Amino acid sequence: MPYSQNARNVADEANVLGRNGRRNVARFLGVATCALLVAGCALTPKPFTSEERWSEAQSDREEMFADQEPVTRPLTLSEAFARALKYNLDGRVKAMEQALAVNDLDLSRYDLLPKLAIDGLGSTRNRFDASSSESIQTRQQSLVPSTSSDLNRFTGDLTLSWNILDFGVSYFAARQEADRVLIAQEERRKAVQTLLQDVRRAYWRAAAAQRLTNEVKAAIRAAEDALPAARKVETEGLKSPIDSLRYQKALLDAIRQLETNEQALAISKDELASLINLPPGEHYSIAVPNEGSMRLEPMKIPVGQMESTALVLNPDIRGLSYEARISVAETKKALLKLLPGISLSADPNVDSNSFLVHHYWVAGAARVNGYLSNLLTAPLVIPQRENAEKLAVLKRQAMSMAILAKLHIAYQQYFASIKEYDRVKQLSSVDQRLYTQIANRTATDVQGDLERILAQASAVDSKLRLFQSYAEAQEALGRLYATVGVDFLHQDVETLSVAELGNAIRQTSFDLAPKPAALSEQAGEPALMDTDVQGAASPTGAVAHAEGSISVAQFQQLDNQ
Repeated sequence: MPYSQNARNVADEANVLGRNGRRNVARFLGVATCALLVAGCALTPKPFTSEERWSEAQSDREEMFADQEPVTRPLTLSEAFARALKYNLDGRVKAMEQALAVNDLDLSRYDLLPKLAIDGLGSTRNRFDASSSESIQTRQQSLVPSTSSDLNRFTGDLTLSWNILDFGVSYFAARQEADRVLIAQEERRKAVQTLLQDVRRAYWRAAAAQRLTNEVKAAIRAAEDALPAARKVETEGLKSPIDSLRYQKALLDAIRQLETNEQALAISKDELASLINLPPGEHYSIAVPNEGSMRLEPMKIPVGQMESTALVLNPDIRGLSYEARISVAETKKALLKLLPGISLSADPNVDSNSFLVHHYWVAGAARVNGYLSNLLTAPLVIPQRENAEKLAVLKRQAMSMAILAKLHIAYQQYFASIKEYDRVKQLSSVDQRLYTQIANRTATDVQGDLERILAQASAVDSKLRLFQSYAEAQEALGRLYATVGVDFLHQDVETLSVAELGNAIRQTSFDLAPKPAALSEQAGEPALMDTDVQGAASPTGAVAHAEGSISVAQFQQLDNQ
């Protein structure tokens, strides 16, 4: 009886402690819930203040133009290319995206390693973890309360596990990340080609602005000064009304055309400044060539040879080739996931419990697990992945067809721009000679003065159209380069100065590696040509470059063969 009474007392005390414990837990949960609700209610939209946005804008403005070499001399085309490569913000975005893709690849490599997990637990309690036994036959207590656990205890284990199926899936995932790095590289190549195509066009328009702005303004002033005389001729009846009105209309048309050209010229240098990341409004000058050195030569390279080069080097096609390889790896991952996984593990353990015989031990296990339902989905998964692979190939073929069409269009546009430039050049020469003849005449009547002013406006307009036509031809040439896959992206763009990078661009020769046999037989070993700031062809040297790219010089060397 005394023993039974003691047991009941212990049970009663345990019940009291249990109730108290439950109350404490309930209080804790109530307080925690209230705290979470208060924190949740406090989450409201918080827009930036004007001061915060001003500070952020100032910081961005400083960083946008920080660490840039100043423009200390007239800007050549190759130096404009170099500045665009080094400082253009869109180019920096693509470079950072490529760097992030490389980081993702580095992280994916760690998924190939076995998983190593560590777990440690320190526990304490104010009473022993004691218990007693009761006979299932007599319902009498058969064991006095006892414990096998210390009040203060530490347990820990280190688990090394390796799942063969997960390793296979991670392997193909890492290969996909490697292909995504190459896709990011191709996207950067494409962005650079588009950027430099825009720089090429903007450069020649800015050159026209620098060369002709003063002449355009002078022609506008002369035409505006002549308007009162033309109106006087009409009012005084010195000429027939129809002739007088025709002269006024011709003057106004000339002024309107010149003012339109003046507006276009005014924004040309700002457009170029944005592409090479110069602060808006900063003064800079361009090394403008004379009109005689601005030459364009038709290409002799067969269009079939350009097609072969474009199919190998165009970044859009190459990117879709990597996408197709990613799709193949995804198929292998899907097939692996249908298989049961095999896991191997080793687990060293430690336990400070003084009642244990062994405080340190190692456990090992091998486990096979999988879902039988995978067998049911296999007939659907396999065709789905096969169709995905076919779709990736079809996308690449569709892009190849689009690139070939784009190549032929760019090819024809370049030839058309050459013909247009030749016509405009002849017209400009005639207008200049005509203006010289009219200006040299000794006629002093109003009609002669009006004729001279119209000839001056026509000569300036022709010279402006000459530069514009040359800029359009250069844009067409850049578009042709980009379609074929001509690559300006120098591997040391971050470390070279603007002058060094500009010189490297002029002297870069890139071998196509691996070079297709058909292309090698046609192209030989190119020692390239590039277009310098004067528009003439200049020989270039050889510099190593990333695999699978071709330079302007190589392309022109193929053209010269």
